[in-house]
Amino acid sequence: MGLVTGYLFFLISSLPVTVPDATDNCVHLMTGDTLYATSFSGERANWYYAVPVRWAYDNMIPGGEPMGLGVDTLRYRLFPLSSGVSYISLIPGEEALLPSPGVFYLTADPPSELLADTVAAVEPLHLQYPDCVIQVVSRPSDDYTGYLFEMINAPFLMTPRLTVGGNHQADCRLGCDCAGLAVYGARRMGLDIPYAGPLGIVRYLTSVVPGEFLPDSSIDPVVYISGYGDSVPVGLGGLVPGDIVHFGTQVSVFLEDKGIIGTLDPEDMLIQSWFDGPHVCAIRDCGFYHLPLRVFRWSASE
Repeated sequence: MGLVTGYLFFLISSLPVTVPDATDNCVHLMTGDTLYATSFSGERANWYYAVPVRWAYDNMIPGGEPMGLGVDTLRYRLFPLSSGVSYISLIPGEEALLPSPGVFYLTADPPSELLADTVAAVEPLHLQYPDCVIQVVSRPSDDYTGYLFEMINAPFLMTPRLTVGGNHQADCRLGCDCAGLAVYGARRMGLDIPYAGPLGIVRYLTSVVPGEFLPDSSIDPVVYISGYGDSVPVGLGGLVPGDIVHFGTQVSVFLEDKGIIGTLDPEDMLIQSWFDGPHVCAIRDCGFYHLPLRVFRWSASE
């Protein structure tokens, strides 16, 4: 049982988890967990959930005060869940639009400014409205790629920075860019890696297979080949889930060998953050298919 301002929570799970992490008004679940939320007063309430408006937010726009702080205001939409009840039970992914895995916000009897068609906030909703909003985060597993899925449903945010209140936008799951997603997962695994851009994180990476690789369309089916004719092995001794697929200006994370088993090819699956926010896609559909890539993994994870 975990106490959060405004709510009393109970977590029922088929996994060996009995108490949710309710730190700083944020509850972490595993995929398939059920969350029971009861109004702290025990009175009937109207329940809503909020999700970020999908957009390409940009902290590169000048004008932040003081400099270095995130300057963008994120927007959210509220949707009704239940009316006139003192408690609700939620299984993220089973209720309409509730992401699982991913992040959303839960509120009961929110103030009038939260009931607008679109809510604007600079701080995370659960920290800006700690008396009535919690952040709910679910993931499929307790490994690096599992933690990346906590960012599903968060928007793309170019160069995540600190908010005025001192909260890092990526650590709080307000949003992230491509490198921010990769670093977020590493930090959730306990690695001491600062947020940086695609070029800045290279110092924390080690090469899996040396060289640059391009899709060779002269062969069928297409595979990634270096200038020396080498391919990228997938599996034991090669690329594995959680490794970094680095396109130079874009960073993605390898998820699954889907095409030619044992060799990197355009049908293999990535998780990345681009203008649609964090999402899963095939390399062919990632928007950077035509660029040369390199393959790395976090040095601290070896």
